This record gives sequence, structure tokens and C-alpha cells, in this order.
Amino acid sequence: MDKPWRGVFGILLTTYTDRDEVCLDDLTSQADFVASTAQGIVWPVLASEFYLMDNDERMAGYPAVAAGNRKRVPVVAGVSSTTTRSAAKLAEAAARAGADAVIALAPYMKNATPAELVRHFEAIAGAGLPIFVQNAAYLTGACTLTPADLRMLAEKIPLIQYLKEEAPVLPQTISKILSQVPGTFKGVFGGGGARFLIDELNRGGAGNMPACEWADVFGYVFDLYEHGERSEARRIHVAALQGMNLEAAYGMIGAREVLKRRGILRSTTSRYSTQADLDRDALAEVDAVLEFLGPYLRWPNHPLRG
Repeated sequence: MDKPWRGVFGILLTTYTDRDEVCLDDLTSQADFVASTAQGIVWPVLASEFYLMDNDERMAGYPAVAAGNRKRVPVVAGVSSTTTRSAAKLAEAAARAGADAVIALAPYMKNATPAELVRHFEAIAGAGLPIFVQNAAYLTGACTLTPADLRMLAEKIPLIQYLKEEAPVLPQTISKILSQVPGTFKGVFGGGGARFLIDELNRGGAGNMPACEWADVFGYVFDLYEHGERSEARRIHVAALQGMNLEAAYGMIGAREVLKRRGILRSTTSRYSTQADLDRDALAEVDAVLEFLGPYLRWPNHPLRG
């Protein structure tokens, strides 16, 4: 029997060409980076700004991610959508492209009844892949599920096997959900950019899903933790928090800049303005954080241990 998935599953960011097309080469490059240095890949979810893409673009992106991964780590394909029909079609496309699992929010524009929740996730399960439920307070909060909702879904739909629990993003949230739905999921992953990674692991969490600009550093922290090198894991995690501070300040614009500086992205172009452009002081901070984290960066010379 395969072991449940654990680790740092890096979320790929979405960039665009000068023609406002998703840069598939950047997806392939990021997937190669994450597969070499962390434990899993996720795309497209909130950090990927999935809501700014149409379904055709997302479907075209799944094979690009698979090509970069080359079957080294699990690929979790984001299929969140405003409609059940759309989410099901995305899940089917992800399965055809070789994804290992899918991840989805509950319907997020309007509250769904329990019966509607079951129909939604049953349709996604039609693709035959394991499902991560992403429980997050997104937009109106309509997609935030209670422990009773989560237990009900997992009991009725066997392919619901994992949870990304981030409602709210606190380490105690992991303890609460594990105590309220014991044995329900093969693994509960946290969010919040891996800020609380070690605390979450100590509480029984399976890992974390952060944006991928520092996936090699957080992936190494997890690797050390799993090998019993807890003090060293904590030391490097403290250093990695400098990178998370940068992301907290400048969002995905800053994260894309980091990935470009590291030679992983060609483009930093986003679709629509979500934050102010990086000014001179922000760029200086990017330089400073990259220099500080230089000793801990593992790409491309230090791939993940087997």
C-alpha cells in the first residue's frame, strides 16, 4: 500500500507572455525546480491566481506541469470553479494530463447546501483521482466548511482523502481539525506559506502548501525534520521566514521577482494589477533576502534526498 503523501508541496505561480498568454515554459521550469527540491507540486490554486484564467488555459497548463515534473513527485491539480460542471471538466483534463490528485475549494460564490456539496465533489471524483479539499476563507467565505461538513464529505466520497486546512491560518487550526475529524483524512496540510511548518508538523500535520519561490528551502526543512534532525530543521526554518516576510510584504509580484532572479522564471508578468509595482526599496529588499538565504538555496545543485 502506498504511503500517504507528506511534505512541502510547492504552489507554482502563473506568468504571462507579452501576448497575454499563460507562459507554459515557466510552468514547466517551476515544476522542474519544485520536483527537484520539495515533495510535491500544486497548480493552479489561490497563489497561482487560478481565478484569472479561463478553463482552456488551465487545461493547457496541466501537461506543461507534468512535463516539468517527469513523475518525480505527486502533482496536485487545482480544479476550483464557480460551477460543478466546470470543476468536473477540469478534473477530467487533469487526469488525462497525468496529475496524481486534484484540489478544490467548495463552491465559493454562493453557499452550497450539504446535498449540493456532495454533488459538487462527487462530480470532481468522477475523474478517478484522490481529492484534496481546500478549506479556506475565500471571497465571501461561502466555501469555508465546518468540521461536520468535512467529515460528511469524506464519508460519502472515498476519493476525498486529503485536506488543506487554512481557515484560519494558525498552527492550532491543525490540532483542532485533527481532533474534530480524527482518522478522516490521510493527511492534513497547512497553508500560510509554511510560516508555521514545524509547529504544524509537531501537531500531526502532513505538511504545507506554500508558493514555490522558497520551496527548496522549506522542502529541505521538511526533509531534515523527517530524518530526525529537528534542531537543524528549526534553524533553517527561522532563516526561511525572511523569505516569507518578503512574500507577506509584496505578494506574488515579489515571489515572481524572486523566481526570475533565481533563473526559474522568464516572465514576471501577471494578469491585472493586484498590488503596487515593486519600487527601488522593494527591489533592494529582494536582493538582501536572496543574499541572506544564499547558503540555504538548494537549486540547482542540491536535489532532494531520496
